[in-house]
Amino acid sequence: MPDQATVKGCTCFRLRRTARSMTRIYDAHLQADGLTLTQYSLLSNLAHCGPPSIHELAALMGMDRTSLTRTLVPLESRGMLLVERGEDRRSKVVRLTPEGRRARLMAEGHWRAAQDEVENRLGAAELAGLHRSLDHAFERLSSEEPG
Repeated sequence: MPDQATVKGCTCFRLRRTARSMTRIYDAHLQADGLTLTQYSLLSNLAHCGPPSIHELAALMGMDRTSLTRTLVPLESRGMLLVERGEDRRSKVVRLTPEGRRARLMAEGHWRAAQDEVENRLGAAELAGLHRSLDHAFERLSSEEPG
């Protein structure tokens, strides 16, 4: 049975506070490329998964469609991606452009520097444990609707 002292307080607050700290580290490194962590992640997912629908990309990124659209607009205006009509009139697909591929590749070194900084601050063993815990929590928490 877990020690009650370890489960007091809001888990979500702790996770979001940690996520904001980590995002600041990544954003500081990626700033040189004019990208945020969310934008870099989006470009990376597009580079690895092909042209998904907006709905599929939102699910892949763990974002709602409104937040995804806010992330897509500046990247589209910079020519890094295209939002095009899908197979039917109601669907849209997102395609990475050659400019988007170049931007992601150029930013990869800064992303790697952020990864290294996080690993140096936490230590490799703690970071590996954090990855395992987060992956496990995501699987368990995303398998059902809340409530």
